[in-house]
Amino acid sequence: MAIIRDRSFMASDGSVPIELLISCVKEHQNSLGRFEKLDEYYRGEHEILKRPESQTGLPNNKLVANHAKYITDIAVGYVLGNPVKYDNVDTIVEHYKNLDMSSHDSEIGKDLSIFGIGLELYYLSSDDKPVPKVTCIDPRQIFLVVDDTVEYKSMFGVHYYKKMDIDGSQDGYKVFVYTGNTITEYDTSDLTNGYKEVDSKPHYWSAVPVVEFWNNEEQMGDFEGVLTLIDAYNTLASDRLNDKEQLVDAILKITGMSFGDDTDEASRTIKLLKEMKVLEMPSEGADANWLIKQLDEGQVEILRNAIKSDIHEFSMVPDLTDENFAANASGVAMKYKLFGLEQLAVTKERYYKQGLRERIEMFGQIMKVKAQSIDVSKVKITMTRNLPADDMETANMISLLSNDVSRKTLTGRLSFVDDPEEEDKKLMAQKKEDLKLQQSAFGMPFDENDRITGEDDVAAE
Repeated sequence: MAIIRDRSFMASDGSVPIELLISCVKEHQNSLGRFEKLDEYYRGEHEILKRPESQTGLPNNKLVANHAKYITDIAVGYVLGNPVKYDNVDTIVEHYKNLDMSSHDSEIGKDLSIFGIGLELYYLSSDDKPVPKVTCIDPRQIFLVVDDTVEYKSMFGVHYYKKMDIDGSQDGYKVFVYTGNTITEYDTSDLTNGYKEVDSKPHYWSAVPVVEFWNNEEQMGDFEGVLTLIDAYNTLASDRLNDKEQLVDAILKITGMSFGDDTDEASRTIKLLKEMKVLEMPSEGADANWLIKQLDEGQVEILRNAIKSDIHEFSMVPDLTDENFAANASGVAMKYKLFGLEQLAVTKERYYKQGLRERIEMFGQIMKVKAQSIDVSKVKITMTRNLPADDMETANMISLLSNDVSRKTLTGRLSFVDDPEEEDKKLMAQKKEDLKLQQSAFGMPFDENDRITGEDDVAAE
């Protein structure tokens, strides 16, 4: 998350004093523990794996049910599974396609879901004709510093990482500082002192080329609020298996008899018993049975389901494998079942669009340098939920609204149509071809000037 500092700490020429840089790096380092834990949970390295081994030789299973990964993957897929669409900014859209921006958007969305924030770094390619590019950097290696005003305007960004020698061993750190005008590179063996400036050069973004995205107002990850429930589920599942193993390894209790007068004789008797599966006992007063712990599987299953339900309820990401999500559910019924996830998605979308607009403004600035003026204020951003499409239901809706809503708008509702305008052109061409075939079949000459009236023609009339 962004670090807040008073702008008066900056140098008069806009550069970042070393004392200010070190102070901000220290603060960012203090937040890494939280980031590390969230990343570990997503990768399945949960707290249960750190449980110490039993000193008495009892079973100590360590099961991980990775609800954290499930929550992130479903939330990101639901919000960003379909590419973000941009209208009224053809130049940037074309550039986004070349950069495969949809994949990049999913990468940022994944960081948001895990860490609560995501950061982008903008740069120019190093070829002969440099083009603007963007990359997603792990929040553990980059941070943004903003001023303490109500607008939280960016002051500078810092990207740092471990430097490796030829043998793959750590050899200090590389530190890059991005202000509104320059990029300054430092080398240091210790992040707390000893910064040596290596290079400083201008950039052409006309702003700090680092943008921070938020997942929500609190900048929390999607599963961060249910970590204790995930730990409880793992503990219950592990102990349940431990109990099963102890049940299998139950103790045989012998009453009114002995297997031998000494240890060796008893051992031989036990070995023979295992081989022959027969136990001969005196006729009176003797008994043999297993000493076991009674397991109440019903109560354990109720507790397991309760914890699992709480995980999905409080993370607002439903269990899609639940029987409630039947294949024959109608579109309206499905929306009600996904109501919680939709509320989560609305919040994520609102903050995500703020970051997307900052990105568009950054690209707009660099386009001005290339003498391409773009009015980014008119850009329309559309994010479509990634849900199984019921095209039959949509087709019925189109049929009912065909006289009230434009054809392009209705066509755009179909899941298999990516570009409604292009689809409309194909439809007109197909109708013209069909008319030509009909006229030929009746021996009528076909006039190339004949036109099929479309929406644009009707609007013109």
